Amino acid sequence: MNFGLVSLLGALVMAVVSDLYARKVPNLLVLGGILAALAIHAMAAPGAGILEASGGAIGLLSSLGGIAVGFAALVPQYALRAMGAGDVKLMMMVGAFLGPLQTLGVVVLTFVAGGVLAIGMALWQRSFKQLALNLHVMLTTSAVHAATGASPKFEPLQQTAGRMPYAVAIAAGTLLQLYLVRSGGWALS
Repeated sequence: MNFGLVSLLGALVMAVVSDLYARKVPNLLVLGGILAALAIHAMAAPGAGILEASGGAIGLLSSLGGIAVGFAALVPQYALRAMGAGDVKLMMMVGAFLGPLQTLGVVVLTFVAGGVLAIGMALWQRSFKQLALNLHVMLTTSAVHAATGASPKFEPLQQTAGRMPYAVAIAAGTLLQLYLVRSGGWALS
């Protein structure tokens, strides 16, 4: 295992622990991770990236591209108050380590993991019925909007899952991406 991968996984473990216990991803942790990733990709020998078994640096521009993809993918959810700023910054840190294409894969897998986490939390908190009702209302209003072009009016939905520790979903998405890339089952290059 290479230094970049160990650094990424270590930072993700610390972020998950912090998010589970304090519902916060520390800025210093994310900043340190981004700076470490930029340094690794600026100075290490060129290669296929830290997820590949061969390892190597993807270059500074690719690392910056990963930061941009992580930001662009999650900032809309932050703007809608669906996640915290720490989650956006954590995905930017993951992007700094992985580059734009691998980060895109992590984003997709993180959204899947986040959905599973939301359903699990709703079941745990016995609010799955409300979750299903909220989903029905959102899909119905979206269908009305698509069919008529009119903006439907609806009351704010009842919260079902509370504040989710989304660092768990980001870590799961990153680990799934690592597994899929290493097993050859998910090729983004």
